[in-house]
Amino acid sequence: MVCFSFYDMLKTLVFTRSFLPVADREKYFHFLKGSRKGLSCIQFIKQILAFFVDGSDYSMTGFDRRKNDEAYASMLENTPDQMASSHQVKRFFRKLTFIPNRLYRKILLFLFIWRLHVEKPKFIILFADSMVLDNNDAEKRQGVKPTYKKKKGFQPFQVSWGPYLIDAIFRPGNVHCNHGSDFMKSIGRLVRAIRKYYKDVPIIVLSDSGFMDDQNFRFPVCTGRLEERLKVYYICSGKQYADLKEYVQELSPKAFRCLGYGKESWRYVEFGNRLKSWPKFRRCIFTTLESEENGQMLFDFARTDVFIYTNIGQDAKLTAKLIQAGGAAYLKADQIISLNHSRGKGELNHRSLKEFATKEQLPFEQFGMNRAYYYFLLISHFLFEAYKRDVTYDVIPISSYPTTFRRRLLDFAAKVISTGGKFILKINKFKFKELNIQKLWELSGKPQPILITCLR
Repeated sequence: MVCFSFYDMLKTLVFTRSFLPVADREKYFHFLKGSRKGLSCIQFIKQILAFFVDGSDYSMTGFDRRKNDEAYASMLENTPDQMASSHQVKRFFRKLTFIPNRLYRKILLFLFIWRLHVEKPKFIILFADSMVLDNNDAEKRQGVKPTYKKKKGFQPFQVSWGPYLIDAIFRPGNVHCNHGSDFMKSIGRLVRAIRKYYKDVPIIVLSDSGFMDDQNFRFPVCTGRLEERLKVYYICSGKQYADLKEYVQELSPKAFRCLGYGKESWRYVEFGNRLKSWPKFRRCIFTTLESEENGQMLFDFARTDVFIYTNIGQDAKLTAKLIQAGGAAYLKADQIISLNHSRGKGELNHRSLKEFATKEQLPFEQFGMNRAYYYFLLISHFLFEAYKRDVTYDVIPISSYPTTFRRRLLDFAAKVISTGGKFILKINKFKFKELNIQKLWELSGKPQPILITCLR
């Protein structure tokens, strides 16, 4: 058994910190139910979130097993007749088929603003990328199309801030990463929300070469109307064109500088570059890997070459604002290269999300049902990351993946007894001290009064 119920954890994050009063939440979701019979919408949402956090069974039929498990129902503070079956859950997702992306994205935006006020960052670094969900073995599923990884599946566009996935657009697999204006609309929406609901802080947007587009580069400076200034910095990996590589090869070795990045050694050089379709020159940094972690030098054909484009240091007003906020170090080339390398940490969010519940596969045939499942997954993962930072920060490293979290914090033996009208949770003495159960229970919210003791 677990040291505290999933419901207590979710109640702390969803119900006590929600943007809707408790009495109004059922009214807000009433359109999803055709009648008053059956389970409430809040019950469905609670059990779906617990399904993602649990992670012991990713199939829809797992809801039938949980429905027959009285102990699991008690942990959610439910009776067995309040537990949803797999058919009920499928019907619930079917009702969400016609709900568009923007409603789910609004919930993610609310959660993002909440975390900004909790963590109070002086700089905000966003990472934009697409993630492939591999449904290659699926038969006749809507939206399952060939992706750039030569697998059939979905390819949603996602924006992350640190460990949090703060915005996403669910898309079929054949939609490339820089499709249409998805990037510009998403970043513009987030930036305006930060300025309105948080404060005017420096914002840096990281992206890979798939988003190398003059339209995207011009967007952070001005979008739509001329007076609508976003004042955003961008760092984008560039494509390796033949003429650019020839130009770099002709440069004198004295023009290059050395940079130690971890156990690796890099050489880099700065210059201004303008492609044929670009109206102006942009700051470009070329980096090449000299030696790997083992210290061995690399031949020219084995080196990793990267072109980086950025507008940092190109605008006097933006530069003054960055320096005023304490970000003078970001003007240097080595810091820009370091930020570009940090995109790898952003991609670790994709691994964490896939490990959290999907294993890259979505369960339904209809595109709208899979879209709802995907956004519920994002919301649950966001709350999971917030919970690690608000509650379990002294017990489990905040960088731990879902499997580590579950094995250490959820999967250990305990015993619940009832005596004198009280419930007592008995836990092994070593485990009680190791996980600091008393503090975890207090931080998890305000559950029913339960005395926590140790097994002697």
